Amino acid sequence: MTVPPPSSLPSGPSGPSVPSAPGPHGPPPCPPVSPPPLSGLAVASLVLSLLVCLAPLGLVLGIVALVRIPRTGRRGKGLAIAGTAVGGAVVILTALLLVIGGARFTAWTEEGESLFGPQEPKAGTLFDLKAGDCFAPAGGLFSAQESEDERMTDPSVEIVPCDGPHPAEVYGTFRLKGDHAISDPAAIAAQAFEGCVPLLHGFAPDTWTLPAVEFSFYYPESVSATGGDRTVRCWLGAEAGLPEASLRQDPGTWDAGQLAYLKAMRPSAEAWFSVPEQVDTDLAAATAWADRMAEGGAESAKLLRAVDGLPARARGPVTALANRLDALSGIHRSASRAPTLAEFGKRWDYNGDEDESAEEWEARLVLGLPVEDEEEDGGEQQ
Repeated sequence: MTVPPPSSLPSGPSGPSVPSAPGPHGPPPCPPVSPPPLSGLAVASLVLSLLVCLAPLGLVLGIVALVRIPRTGRRGKGLAIAGTAVGGAVVILTALLLVIGGARFTAWTEEGESLFGPQEPKAGTLFDLKAGDCFAPAGGLFSAQESEDERMTDPSVEIVPCDGPHPAEVYGTFRLKGDHAISDPAAIAAQAFEGCVPLLHGFAPDTWTLPAVEFSFYYPESVSATGGDRTVRCWLGAEAGLPEASLRQDPGTWDAGQLAYLKAMRPSAEAWFSVPEQVDTDLAAATAWADRMAEGGAESAKLLRAVDGLPARARGPVTALANRLDALSGIHRSASRAPTLAEFGKRWDYNGDEDESAEEWEARLVLGLPVEDEEEDGGEQQ
């Protein structure tokens, strides 16, 4: 028997294909997607920023993490932002506390107090003294200077609060110039004198108002090139004692006109304070001082005429003072060329009137600066 061949499928449009039924277990599952790794820098930034001493490092790591995360695709941007913010806040707050605390501590110590109350006197030596220290030397202020041997045999001092009894105050210190050896005490003393005068006018710009004090300094007898103390300590003192307060003057107590006047008078005042001890016996020292007086007076006269903003009532007295300083400058310059000490004295002492005190008194009075009241036995008036 012949088996007929299978019939072919009819041609024509076919209906939608029917998908085959899935197997008993369904299609194979897709593999899970793992999240990107967390940035270690971001985590370290937040942790370190919470530790005050390491906050600056946390701030730096947070900034580095914020730069790297977009490139690496890691997680932790929020942690990095938090670490940067916290670290920055801690750094700024710490800096503010240090500035404010340092200013308050300086103010306390300058007034003779510390964080725990008034400072107690303490023993030390001349080598421990620094600017602003009030002190009492064991051997007295001037006993060594008045003897033939000016060396300090006892360098012991007692450093005391300036708001209590004290005979002296250090107004400045500086190092001798250069690093070479100096064996001549006279050369060291001359350099010490030259360096201390400007420091005095930085410490007390209005020297007119200082009490009756001596201007002096401590200096090493000799210095080597390999080391040793090269510091000069400049001080003001009085055997009877200084006022129970620092002599340091606060420029904030003067107005603009008063400050300009004091600044203009500084060259003349510095020249005056530079008078050498041997002015009556050493012609070279005397003529050099006269030359400084001439230069200082001329410079102060020039600055006084250039001062702006003075009250109208002060212009006349200030101009009169400038004219007087110019006249004195010419006389001092003549004295600086004197061939002998006798001639120096003649040229310096012109009619017994050798300073500008009357004109300066008038100028200070109209500017509102303290002046001596002659009617009240040397008191002061405003």
